[in-house]
Amino acid sequence: MVSLLSALNMTANTLSVNEKAISVVSHNVANMNTEGYHKQRVNLATRNIAGAIGNNVTNQVRANGGVMIANVMRYNDAFLNNYYRDQLSLLNKLEQQLDGIGDLADILDDLESTGIDAALSDFYEALNNLNEYPASSTARTNFIETAKTLTSVLNSKSVELEQNTTKALGDGESQESLENSKIYVQYTALNDKLTELADVNRALQVTQTGTLEANNLLDKRDLILNDIAEFVDIKVEEHDNGSVNLSIGGVEVVKGSKVTGELEIQTAKSYCESQDPPILYPDDWDGENAVISIVNPQEDGKIVVANANSLITEGTLGGLLHSATDNGDGETNAGTVMNSLNILSQAIADVFNELNTREGAYCINPDDTGKLIDSADDNYLFVTVDENGNVVTDGITAGNIQLNPELFSDDGIWNIACAYFEDGANFDENAVGNAQNVAAMLGTRNQKLDDLNGMSLEDYYTALVGKVASAGSSLQTLYDTQSSVVDSIEAQIKDSTGVDLNEELVDLVKYQTAYSAAAQVFNTCNACLDTLMSLGG
Repeated sequence: MVSLLSALNMTANTLSVNEKAISVVSHNVANMNTEGYHKQRVNLATRNIAGAIGNNVTNQVRANGGVMIANVMRYNDAFLNNYYRDQLSLLNKLEQQLDGIGDLADILDDLESTGIDAALSDFYEALNNLNEYPASSTARTNFIETAKTLTSVLNSKSVELEQNTTKALGDGESQESLENSKIYVQYTALNDKLTELADVNRALQVTQTGTLEANNLLDKRDLILNDIAEFVDIKVEEHDNGSVNLSIGGVEVVKGSKVTGELEIQTAKSYCESQDPPILYPDDWDGENAVISIVNPQEDGKIVVANANSLITEGTLGGLLHSATDNGDGETNAGTVMNSLNILSQAIADVFNELNTREGAYCINPDDTGKLIDSADDNYLFVTVDENGNVVTDGITAGNIQLNPELFSDDGIWNIACAYFEDGANFDENAVGNAQNVAAMLGTRNQKLDDLNGMSLEDYYTALVGKVASAGSSLQTLYDTQSSVVDSIEAQIKDSTGVDLNEELVDLVKYQTAYSAAAQVFNTCNACLDTLMSLGG
């Protein structure tokens, strides 16, 4: 009787085990299209309901408990997962850089004949006309207008580049502009993900491993890690219970259930003012417009890393952080383009100011336009205005270059030095048709300048546009290649961890067969028990 009851108990347990196994198969099938789901498999083990059984066969039989679920295994490949996150971080950085290059290409786009290339061309055409008619007030006015257009276009491009940088990182000074920037949105989202990861870690620490609940938490954990990898490059250390420690740039930011490295962001000006001693902004600052710090919320916001920008090199944050500063690494971004336009602007000012004020250059006398007079030492064409309102010729950038206000005065058009007599030889004050100085200015169109790496003004700008286009093409190639790499790794992960309907069908048939067999045994044992009970009655 005891053995019969044991058999009934054993088969009842078998029915329960196979029912649960079928439930796991159903769970797999139901989640076959769920993002981040890893297939699960029931591992069965022999169930023993007694202690030491020795060599007594009867005791051995009585000790048999049938079958039990040892655990529910989750298919996973830690190496592939970590490799995928590394490559995903790089892909997102390239995507951000590609977007940035696209913006730069749009800013430098001269297809509508309204850009710097067209302005330089019109400027030289007006100069050529002045070379033919040096005493013509119309030719002089036209030249001044084209020069004004050139400075306006340079100013405009500078503003567009600054706006592009502000859109990405803020303007470096205003908290409002920072909070409206791309990087602020990304930084906020990343902090949220760090909190989510700590919460999942907490749940994993109190959940039994090898269960459906634990496996589902692990799926959620991996999805969060993938999301974080889109922002920054990370390193993951996994514990036996499935919880992880997470590091960014070698700094631990999540340790188990606690966020130990929360990110903070501030304007460059605010960061500079907070340093001891303070950094003079912007004169002594050569970093980004936004500065990310890492603080420990577990220690009342204690600063772990004051400026973590250099630690964040990949992901969307990495692509944004280093998109607007000329770091001297040859990488094309808004910072290098701005620097090139500043160099071009200073070169324009230096070349034409030197020619218009050099010894031997002569202007037409505004009081007697039939006579020539010496060009003054301060008879500059291109200038800027310093903080005290003084006209200066140093520190000229694309953003501040302008025409000398004197050119717009009543007699300003005569300040353009047309004539040139080397060493004063053969000077003729009546030679108002002498255009040697204007000819020298026109000759700068093909002049190779040391400050422009041996290129002319137009060639330097053309090379800059070509550099941006080449960088865009290279980044597109890198992005396409990296995208293929990420897709390939993702496909491998899905192959090894995704749900295969054929495998699930095999398991389903296996568990259904075992369930049916156990049911038959149960019915037989039950019938025998009924018979014995009736005989006993």
